[in-house]
Amino acid sequence: MKKKSATRGKTARAKAPKPPTAARTRAATKSPTARRPADKPKVKVKVKVKVKAKRATRRATAKPARTAPQISWGAMVDSLNARVAMHAVSIPDVLARQMASATVLPPPLVRAANVEAGAPDAQRAARFLSMARACVTDLHGDRPQAARENVARFLLHLAWHGSRLRYRRQGARDMQDGAGPGRGIVPFEAHRAKDALMRLTRAAADRVTHRLGDIAGLGWPGLVRCAYSLPDWGPGGRGAAFPDGHLLENLLERNDQFSLYLARAALLLIPPAVPIGNNNHAEYWHSFWQITTPDPDAARLAFRRDADAVDALIDG
Repeated sequence: MKKKSATRGKTARAKAPKPPTAARTRAATKSPTARRPADKPKVKVKVKVKVKAKRATRRATAKPARTAPQISWGAMVDSLNARVAMHAVSIPDVLARQMASATVLPPPLVRAANVEAGAPDAQRAARFLSMARACVTDLHGDRPQAARENVARFLLHLAWHGSRLRYRRQGARDMQDGAGPGRGIVPFEAHRAKDALMRLTRAAADRVTHRLGDIAGLGWPGLVRCAYSLPDWGPGGRGAAFPDGHLLENLLERNDQFSLYLARAALLLIPPAVPIGNNNHAEYWHSFWQITTPDPDAARLAFRRDADAVDALIDG
């Protein structure tokens, strides 16, 4: 009897379930065959329904296929210098091809009267600034007004420093003597005018080239042929003077609007944009327009003083 009871006790002890441990609980949870709670299948069905509904909504509200980004003229003109290298062609090819065609031609430009050389300083400054604002708006109408005003002011500073908005022939020793090579209310030497027009052609700057051709009355191909006959830059000041009676010299002397548009076109070929403020204008002018002077600090100071003076005439 004692043996039977002992055997039964061992069997009972062997069959008794062991208490669950933390490791077993985790294994049972991770096992794919482990029993799920009763409410899990319902939650799973709901999730599937939501996912399907979400996918259906995405299909219904799918965005149309992307198109090529539309680059505004204002964003394009600042990259002209880089495009010059991309579209570089030989001069004979430039002269042989037809005028670059814009997708939409700009409306005809109203001919602006010249600045009156004998008018008071404030009147001349206000007249030129009005022309500069119209020019910048025509070429960069999609830019913020403050950015357009900054460029117009720099053009005013450039013209006031170069000619006082009175002289169309650059002075050599004195602004009034007319013995220098520059021509125009914004003075251009011959090689600078040629360089700007040739590079604009290679850059395919449609709106600017159309405007310059229209203002000149020659069309763009005629203007390019005219510029091609100008001398190239050379050391020692060679290439600065216009040939006697050259058509571009006459245009710059007699048409302030052409001189203004050519100045803006030349600035477009400078990679950095025009900075803000008269101190920065002076630095920009010396670095990219004047480039070399016997005394750079004195030249920058003179430009800044002229800029401050003409701004005072405008702003009172």
